[in-house]
Parts: sequence; C-alpha cells; structure tokens
Amino acid sequence: MSRRVRRALIAVLLALVALLAIPAGTVSAHAVLETSTPSANSVNETSPPQLVLDFDEDVEAALASIHVFDGDRTRFEPGAPAPGGDDTVVVASLPALEDGLYAVVWRVTSADGHVVEGAFSFQVGTASTGDGDDLIADVSRGSGGDSTLKWTYGIARFLALAGAIVLIGVGLWSVQGTPALGTVPRVRRTMWVGAVSLFVGSAGAFGLFGAQAQGGTVADAFSPSVWADIAGTDTGQALLVRVVLAIVLGAMLARWSANRHTWWQGVAGSAALLTLVTFSKSGHPNSLSPRLLWITVDVLHLVAITAWLGGLVALFVAGKEWVSEPEAVRTVDRYSMTALIAVPVIVATGVAQTLKLAGGLDDVTVTTWGRLLLAKVMLVIAMIAIGGVSRWLLQHDGAGSIRRTLVVEAVIGLLVVGLAAGMVAQPPRPSVSALPFNQSITASGVIAAVTISPGSVGSNEIHILITPPGGSIRPVTNVTARVSLPSAGVPNSPVTLKPEGANHYSGTITFPDSGDWRLELIVDVTETDSALLKATVTIP
Repeated sequence: MSRRVRRALIAVLLALVALLAIPAGTVSAHAVLETSTPSANSVNETSPPQLVLDFDEDVEAALASIHVFDGDRTRFEPGAPAPGGDDTVVVASLPALEDGLYAVVWRVTSADGHVVEGAFSFQVGTASTGDGDDLIADVSRGSGGDSTLKWTYGIARFLALAGAIVLIGVGLWSVQGTPALGTVPRVRRTMWVGAVSLFVGSAGAFGLFGAQAQGGTVADAFSPSVWADIAGTDTGQALLVRVVLAIVLGAMLARWSANRHTWWQGVAGSAALLTLVTFSKSGHPNSLSPRLLWITVDVLHLVAITAWLGGLVALFVAGKEWVSEPEAVRTVDRYSMTALIAVPVIVATGVAQTLKLAGGLDDVTVTTWGRLLLAKVMLVIAMIAIGGVSRWLLQHDGAGSIRRTLVVEAVIGLLVVGLAAGMVAQPPRPSVSALPFNQSITASGVIAAVTISPGSVGSNEIHILITPPGGSIRPVTNVTARVSLPSAGVPNSPVTLKPEGANHYSGTITFPDSGDWRLELIVDVTETDSALLKATVTIP
C-alpha cells in the first residue's frame, strides 16, 4: 500500500472518530414518554400509590432507574421498577407521600438499545408548594452519566460493523478466482484484521452498553455485575451472541487452509448470517412493528452492503499483480455484476427503512440521523458513479486498469460504514418536547389555576382550582370546559370534568393536533352568576 493511500485511510479514520464523538445533544431519545401516573405538573389530592411510565415503544424495565426527590431535594427510592401491562410500561410502587412538591428522575433503555432519560414534577395536596422546574433542574444536575461513554460506544459500534463487513465480505469473495483470492497473503491478513475488529468492537459494545444503561462510567464496562444485568435484555443478548459468533468465525478462519468441506462452508455461512442479524436486533429495526419484517429488511440491506464492500476490499487488498492476472478477469467481472444487483437492493431497503423510521422525508434534515443519512446517500451515489467508471474500464482496458478506482471506492466505502455506525446512535425523528400548561386565568373576579400535562399531542390531564370573587372559600356551583383550534377549523369540543374536592376539578383532555388551542372555562359561581375565562394552550 502506497504512502499516499495510507495517509488517506488514516485521515478517513480520524474523521470517523470525530464524527462518532458528536454528542447526541438534547434529541438523544428514541423511546418517548407518552403519559405518566401521576402526570407531569399534576396536582393530586392524595398520595399516588405507584408511579406508571408509559412509552411509545418497548423498553427494558429490568434496566430502568427511577429516583424521587421531595421539595427539600432529599432523594428516596420507590419500589423496584417492573414491567406494566405490556413492554411499553414501567411501574414502581410509592410510599405514602406527605403534601408537597416532588420530582421524578427516570432512565430506561429502549428496545433498540438506546438510553432514554427524563424528569417531571407533581404535587400532593392543593396548597402552593414551589416551582417544579427549579426542583427538576436541581435534582437532575449530573444525572446524565459519563459523556465519554457516547463516543467510546460509537467507536465500538464502528469497529464491530467494519470488522463484520471485512471478515464476512472478503471471506465471501476469497474463494473466487484461480488461484483463489483467499490464497493471497494480504487478503488472509485482512480477514484476520476484520475478525479481530469484529470481536473487539462487539465485546466493547456489550460492556459499554451496560455502562451506559446504568448511567455509569467507562470503567463499569468491565464489571461482571453490569454484564449480568444486561445479559437478559434484547440488546444485551444480541451483543453477547455476536461476541460468541466472532469467536466462531475466528476459529473457522483458522481452519481456512486445513478444511473447506461442505460442513465448513455451512457453519461459516450460518455464523456469518447470524452475525449480521445481531446488528439488526440491537438497532432501530428491533423497535419497529412488525419486528420480524423490519429486521429482515435490515438484514437484506446489510447482506447487500457486505457483498458489495467486501468484494471491493478484497480486490483492493489483492493488489495490482493479482488483479492484472488473466484469470482474475472472471472474478472482477463477477464482482461487477454482483454490484449491479446489490446496489438496487441497498437503495430499496434503505428507502423503505427511512420512510418507516423517519415517518416521511419532511423532517429528514432536522435530525442528526437525517443529515448523516443524506451524507451517506451522497457517498453511495459517488460510489455508484465510480463503479460505473470501473465497469467501463474493465470492459475496455482489462482488470488491471481499475486499480485506482478501487482505491477511491475503498476510501468512500469506509466513510459509508462510519456514517452507518453513527446513525445507529441517533433518533430518526425530531424530538418534540411536551409543553406543560400551568397558568392562572381570571375574569369577573374569578381566578382559575389551570394545569394541563404533559402538554403534548394526545391524551392530557387537566386540573382546575377555582378561587371565587373576593377570595371566598364557598364552593362554586359548577365548572365546564371546552377547547377549539381556530387555525385548523376545529370547533368547540367539551371536556369532561369531575369534582375532586372543594373547587378542584380534574379530567382528561385530548389534543389530536399541535397548535394554539383555545381553552374556555364556564364557572357558575352561583345559580345566577357565571364567568367565562379564556386561555391559549400551545401544543408543540
């Protein structure tokens, strides 16, 4: 390998490390907390018996962490988190809580192996108890874990994916040609580099996943107790199986020259396919429904990429001497035909996954995942164009003429793998934060303290505390509520309320769309006196 090529590859690797080190930022969540009991910013007459967290996709309840803080910033532990009615729900029992303000800080691991964190406040008793946002800010400080885990985990993912593509892809093509590509020492050494990279990356990802799930440090990745905690989860099992398969593939590689009978090919092929399946099982496809369908689509995507890039690496590493041999023409031509089939498969499966994960292309540039996807698409288009040049050279000037285009394709292919590894850590859709409504509105001397939580599209909980004119404690006769969305032509819809105590009403309110909703309260102070109170509730 020339000095110029080595420098180019080193530059690409440094760029990949920098890319994978980009923090996920505030949009790192993959599963989203849809509702909770008690709900965010809710006012509860009595102490709730348990916490219920309901997410929009499956989570690993066994890895959940829930802490509760009171208004004095004192932490106490609820009961051990456990699965609820289905895999999207986590529940934990609560002791009897005194009147006051409380904050819940939680961390769960979603089915696609990504850690999700959040916090919310609620109140027990109707007396004013302070600012929930200030309490959350104080108790959440420093709860995000070691930031070093993000980029070390990213590097481990890249090593595992690149190693799998090199080992399996080059291995697929190493039996081609006369003499076979696998007899070239540099090709064999490349396969060993892929095997080591696959094992080190997979083992590192297993430990680092556990450390991240528990909000620990890089040192926790080497803790047997952490390994035991994640071994029973979907992601942990997929990563652990991949480590075992990496060992199996390494053992098969060691017997390469000694035995290549049918049983050997069957075992090696099965282990290679299962290895690619583990990437789908520990990534975004594992959170989609139907799960089997989307895992299959992703595996097809990976198989096509592995056949395409693996052959590219094999021909590049074999060197000009082997590629220039007359017998190599058939292998190079077979690779060219394989690329013609693999590329449409890659594009079709990639588009299908993009539409499913991102919910369309409208917001694809909003997320880091979408921007990485666009960069990946641009590089793949460049590879397709260069591949067309290679095919033209092959047909007109022979196999030896495509050496330079192979170098360029190999460098771009390495970047594509790095982008693919980086996309795994990013959420495909923009994170839309809820905007809880907490406001006092007044009219005709009536004051209504209204809270609506979580303040997002879908079902919300509403609490209303009424203070009659002059601060009287006399109960009002009745309270009714309605909402409308004038900008979308949505007419007034009634909100069902029920009395919770003296001048305290609660209910459930559904916002089917985002926008500035108009809330109207009709307060019957007496049988003859009423007041109309209005407010704008913004739903992001």
